Amino acid sequence: MVNLGDEFGVDALTTQEDSPKQEGRIMAQENGQSELPEEPDDAVIGKPKGGVKRGDGAAKRKAFGTGYELWVGLALGFYVIYAVTELVTDLVHAEIRLPLEFESDAVATLGFPGGEATLSGLTQITVSTTDLATATMVLLLIAKIALILTFIVAAVAIVPVIRDIAKGDPFTSRSIMALGVLESFIAVGWLVYFAAMVLGSNMVSRDLDIADEVGPGVTTVQAFVLLGVVGGIELLRRCFTSGQRASEELEGLV
Repeated sequence: MVNLGDEFGVDALTTQEDSPKQEGRIMAQENGQSELPEEPDDAVIGKPKGGVKRGDGAAKRKAFGTGYELWVGLALGFYVIYAVTELVTDLVHAEIRLPLEFESDAVATLGFPGGEATLSGLTQITVSTTDLATATMVLLLIAKIALILTFIVAAVAIVPVIRDIAKGDPFTSRSIMALGVLESFIAVGWLVYFAAMVLGSNMVSRDLDIADEVGPGVTTVQAFVLLGVVGGIELLRRCFTSGQRASEELEGLV
């Protein structure tokens, strides 16, 4: 009687266990490839070999941002809160603050217990609303509200630009559009502020009967600063547009 266990027991089991590996080797040899690489024992199905890469967490953190990119928007937001609080406080106390440029010592001399001082240049003063005409108050309120709205729009528009820069992909259509909105609102808002403040401050000097001694609350330096800010934003927007165009042209070459 033939002992099938001795002849086929161990060898048959070994052949059945090794058959998938042997079939893989045969298929690889027929296709002209080397033997299939063996996966490590600790590899997880559906995940890269060796586990998650070390740089994946840093890449995700960089994509979502760390919050520092919102600081510029928060700084503008804090200024808006300060300006609104100042305006409301002044109106509650029936007074308003505005800048005037003092040009004559006749109304700019201040007496102190230890001596005298003279106001010169652009100086902020506080005037009672009861001493001003209604048209004067309307112009001053238009100037202050226009400035506040300009900073609100700037705070909102600058956030997507800084977020895209923090992600490492600044040349996006969203950033370019946000820069265009920022530039337009800053230009229009400051022009409205300048016009209303010049007229309003001149009417304040008329109501206080000091029109010959003081100038308007807007200077030429402020106008040039506005031109510099608007020109810088426009230059940055054009750089972003050129960068986006270059990225699209080089996308197929990478």
